[in-house]
Amino acid sequence: MLDAGTAKKLIDKNLSYDEVKRLTVKLVQHASPQTRLLEAEPQVLALIKDVVMPELQQSGLKPFIDKMGNLVLIIKGRQPQGRLMLVGYAMCAAPSTMKNPYSGEIVDGAPYKLNGECVWGRGACEQKGSLAAMMAAVKFIGTNNVELPSDLYFVVSTAGETGKHDSLVHVLDHDNVQAEWCVIDGPPEIQLGNKGRVDVLVTVKGKQAHSSRPWEGVNAIDGAMRVLERLRPLMPVPEDKRHPELGNVSLTTNAIESFPKATHTIQSECRIMFDRRLLPGDDAGQAIEQMKQAIGTIEPFEVVVEARDFMYPSEVAKDAEVVQVLEQGIRTMLNYEPKFSYSTAANDTGLFNHRGIQAINYGARDIRFQHTDHDLVALNNVFNAAKVFAFLGIHR
Repeated sequence: MLDAGTAKKLIDKNLSYDEVKRLTVKLVQHASPQTRLLEAEPQVLALIKDVVMPELQQSGLKPFIDKMGNLVLIIKGRQPQGRLMLVGYAMCAAPSTMKNPYSGEIVDGAPYKLNGECVWGRGACEQKGSLAAMMAAVKFIGTNNVELPSDLYFVVSTAGETGKHDSLVHVLDHDNVQAEWCVIDGPPEIQLGNKGRVDVLVTVKGKQAHSSRPWEGVNAIDGAMRVLERLRPLMPVPEDKRHPELGNVSLTTNAIESFPKATHTIQSECRIMFDRRLLPGDDAGQAIEQMKQAIGTIEPFEVVVEARDFMYPSEVAKDAEVVQVLEQGIRTMLNYEPKFSYSTAANDTGLFNHRGIQAINYGARDIRFQHTDHDLVALNNVFNAAKVFAFLGIHR
């Protein structure tokens, strides 16, 4: 195995800022937005098939695309211990009101309190900066034909904005990845934990009638108002318990819709979607039961409470092996002490930890610009992440 100093020299000599810049621009210029098709969106699948895969193949690597459209690259190492997986994402938020969302323009970071050049475009700050860093790292390994200490897996998931684990569940169940450690797209700090989330659908059923004769119907909108009133004491903080870094759990509404879609009609059904955040160790079933108890029975309505999409909460200790490996990479390649952070958002890290794979987040993600009209990423951050990912690949 290469010692740390030799690994650093090899990376510094062969991994270039210009290559990282090229990859970041290329990824941003290929639209891959979240749509109603989610992981089946053709633009997302095309980014993986037509952009990411050929880039890796040009470096002598042999990735494959699984039945869900995820890209999986397996580079074999000398021993089975310390196998590492890097996970990036292809899907980004929809462009919304952002101007020139797929320009990939190089802009000065100063107006945004960032140093150096930045790449402008939807998903740059969130998914595509970290993805470019991972691609640059594995392309460096392929081009230089570096022998690895143990197996390295690189996964590009079709998800990124779906709010569920389906894409990576498929990878773990069907793609023969057997890692002990995992680093998932994240911020320039070592992200040790995040909240989980369960989406809860509350459906209120009444009886439709013409709205000129409201007494002949049972208005589901009225029932929905009563549901919200009963849940008001639980919003936004349904419990007193608190995590020292992640804070409280939360409950909030994020969608409401009534049916039938007809004018002058008393509504027979109203659906309310709730976002219930979870702390490490929480049981989603208990959180849903708390809501059911609070709602109770509301005559003459039928009220149904159901779990929808779910993501595990996550927390890894500072002395975990994967944290120590990443710490060494940051110290060696960037010459500073790593910082630690936590996230109130839900992501895939909890899935891996639930499956017994130590997982944390790290990369070039900058949450200040997520889903805004000023979505951009600092290329210095992308380049730094690429150097760290390359070090993790060749020295563990």
